[in-house]
Amino acid sequence: MKLLLIDAMNLIRRIYAAQVSRSDDVIEQTLLLSQNAILKNIEVSKASHVAVVFDGKGPTWRHEMYPDYKAHRLPMPEDLATALGQFSERFEKLGIACLLMEEYEADDLIATLAVKAGEKGVDVMIVSTDKGFMQIASSKISLYHYFDKRLLSLDDVEQTLGLESHQLVDFLSLVGDTTNHVPGVPGIGPKTAGTLIEAYGDLDNIIIHSEEIAGRAGRALIEHYRVALLARKLVSLKLDCHLDVNLQGLRYPNIPLTR
Repeated sequence: MKLLLIDAMNLIRRIYAAQVSRSDDVIEQTLLLSQNAILKNIEVSKASHVAVVFDGKGPTWRHEMYPDYKAHRLPMPEDLATALGQFSERFEKLGIACLLMEEYEADDLIATLAVKAGEKGVDVMIVSTDKGFMQIASSKISLYHYFDKRLLSLDDVEQTLGLESHQLVDFLSLVGDTTNHVPGVPGIGPKTAGTLIEAYGDLDNIIIHSEEIAGRAGRALIEHYRVALLARKLVSLKLDCHLDVNLQGLRYPNIPLTR
């Protein structure tokens, strides 16, 4: 059994952006190319179970916690936003399950499904270029960058990060996540963050020992540790979303289930 989880808007918006200057019928071309990309991913992965996961429209729990979350991200083009229903309808006609919950980002739904499936011994492949998924990479969960045609196993992820996969959350808690407009501790950059994690192991231990840390980094942690704690909540993928679907509901009918 293999579960393929596709970050819908990560895929669709990039395909859309590439078609804007190339096609008169951008939506139909994006729809066709997105469909073909998903079918290709199913073929290559030999997945028996598949879900294409969409973001909800409204503010999420992260916006409630931090109103400036994703504040500077460009809004989705209006024609694409209006047409999204066509995408899920087309995919579902092909037997591909589509998931959306208004209160959650697609990342949280994907993470919950991936981790729960992995714990049951299912091999999972996540199709996305979002580095945030690296925090849940494991021996059962791999990442696939469709546009680079690059599969990242746990070893690949940790070599790319220079950290263990679970340490990515603490790293981003210190340096921030500019992609999502999540602040970090002022004055702490990637090199310092990596040094601190190597020396102290995790964010809690870093904060506990902040008075022992010399120089600017120590002073910044003493003054701004609450920033790091907030960032940790914002960058951590939610692993306990209440889902109204199980693996059986994600069965892809066009590929026989192997035992």
